[in-house]
Amino acid sequence: MERDSYRTVKRVLLALGGLFLVAAVVWAIRPRPLAVELAQVARGPYEQEVVEDGITRAVDIYTVIADVEGNLRRVTLKAGDRVLKGQTVAVIDWGPERPQLAPVDGYVLRVQRDSEGPILRGAAIMDVADSHSLEVVADVLTTDAVRVRSGDPVRIEGWGGPKPLQGRVKLVEPSAFMKVSALGVEEQRVNVVITIVSPLEEWKGLGDNFRVDAHIVVASVDDALTVPTGALFREGDSWEVFAVEGGKARKRRVEIESRNPVKAVVASGLKAGETVILYPGDKIREGTRVKGLKSL
Repeated sequence: MERDSYRTVKRVLLALGGLFLVAAVVWAIRPRPLAVELAQVARGPYEQEVVEDGITRAVDIYTVIADVEGNLRRVTLKAGDRVLKGQTVAVIDWGPERPQLAPVDGYVLRVQRDSEGPILRGAAIMDVADSHSLEVVADVLTTDAVRVRSGDPVRIEGWGGPKPLQGRVKLVEPSAFMKVSALGVEEQRVNVVITIVSPLEEWKGLGDNFRVDAHIVVASVDDALTVPTGALFREGDSWEVFAVEGGKARKRRVEIESRNPVKAVVASGLKAGETVILYPGDKIREGTRVKGLKSL
């Protein structure tokens, strides 16, 4: 009897050992979860922007002209030099000396005549730009410009200062022009003129013909359901995402109302609080086990 019991116990132990071995092998060869970047679908503010390079230009330009006929002394000021209102910028000898004065605080935009010699009354000597009056001109694709309206807010970045400047669309010019892009593509574009509304103290380092990035806000929603743009990918004519359910990737078709480089407004297909995979690669498939990357 004892011998039969021993054999029974031995068989049970061997069976359990076999099951454990099989389970260990299955566990070892099963696909490991892929490490992925995750993000949440959330409600919050959203802005639709048209983003283009812009160039600053002086709004108020004054031409210093010879107010008498005489002999112009050599002009030593150069383009970019700062001047104060009432400062002598040129001198004409016509018997007595006749100083030519800067009409405003600003800077020399260009010098039309810097050599010494005879000069007629009314001849242009130099242009002086008012340093308090700059605007931004951004040439925008006509397909984007139709959404831009006078008064639209603008965020001006990439100008070299510590923080963005605030602007507002002054005018969308009524006539477009053709421009060849860096890739050699002919594009129809139109100039959008932007007024800088930030205090002068914040942008006094800017001058004429400086490059900036103009972010024109053409739509704004205070409480929109948004998903990071990096989670979206195309499948045919539809937008898709991989949502994470129970640690597995689940493909989800979504409807997108609008999008910008950072996030997109979701019309249907996702709910606030759901988790999606950012930048899904070729290894992500329906049902792929995933885990979030650890934060650094």
